[in-house]
Amino acid sequence: MSLPAKKAINIDENITHYVYKMLNHESILKYDESKCIECGFCHRVCPVTVSIYNEPLKKTAIGTPKEMNIESDKKIVVDVNKCIWCGSCTWICPGYTLELLINGEKKLLLVENGSLAEFEEETRTLENGQKVRKVVEGSITITNKEKDNKKIDAFCDECSVGALSREGKEIIIDKDKCILCFKCTEAAKNYDNIEVKVYRDRFKKVKGEPSSVWNGIMLRVLGKEGKIKGIMSRSQNKLADSVMRLMGKETREEI
Repeated sequence: MSLPAKKAINIDENITHYVYKMLNHESILKYDESKCIECGFCHRVCPVTVSIYNEPLKKTAIGTPKEMNIESDKKIVVDVNKCIWCGSCTWICPGYTLELLINGEKKLLLVENGSLAEFEEETRTLENGQKVRKVVEGSITITNKEKDNKKIDAFCDECSVGALSREGKEIIIDKDKCILCFKCTEAAKNYDNIEVKVYRDRFKKVKGEPSSVWNGIMLRVLGKEGKIKGIMSRSQNKLADSVMRLMGKETREEI
């Protein structure tokens, strides 16, 4: 086998190792299908992604098979030719589905060198016993004009953390379960009479100083409003905009 080598290895029916092997260095992005809640966070923080927020994803290294144009029965797949094994997806993954191993040790170098901030997480336990974490604060509003109970129930079942239920014709949100992910907003696209708006205002109790990478991540996850609320100075905003230009998108924002 020639080095460096990049490949995907199916360890068992649930575990896939995405491997980058060099002579004295091996990085493994471990994906556990059984824990994946299809939240949508991972491909939004992937730095390989060129387009951001409310635009079609382009050139991302991780995502659903449909987004990646890769045939697979997995919920999430990784393109080893694009992945840079940075660990951004593992840093935010609510379901502890993704782990980055560097020479066998769990490490997040972007956190260690200060490029990504640490944040306080709120761990919750699903009915099946699985642990998930909430990493952002905000709110969610669902407008339901659907009259068919079966369709309403089907929509509620889309939620991976069991936060949605139906009472009569009303969709009830259990805020103690909701993690403000992207699952129901994506699902709502398939329901003509159901509209979902999620406002992600900020990460939970950020530790450390924001960096240009961190500001770029905030824009992708929180959107423009969340970015404005989360940035503490005009100079940091300029850093975020410079990251956006590097990703091929220029914007002008008044703060």
